[in-house]
Amino acid sequence: MTTSETGAGATGAPEEGAARRGRVPRYLWTALAALAGAAIGAAWSHFVGCKTGTCPITSNVWVAALYGGGVGLLLGMPSRRPPAARGAKPPDR
Repeated sequence: MTTSETGAGATGAPEEGAARRGRVPRYLWTALAALAGAAIGAAWSHFVGCKTGTCPITSNVWVAALYGGGVGLLLGMPSRRPPAARGAKPPDR
């Protein structure tokens, strides 16, 4: 097995990007969630919508897409990890 197959450099240490390869960055998940929310909001407005035009969110496809994107952004934001998940020791009590 060569060093390029193991992800190790010439010194045997892992390469810079080897540990992160195959993982999607957190900000990309947030952006994808916002785009998915915008698409769902626009589709909801277009297909279900408001028949009379008096509904403030679903009467306009663009407003519904912005609202859905905002909801998707909030749901897709990364949460803070507990100290144990980050590798730190929990506080002594």
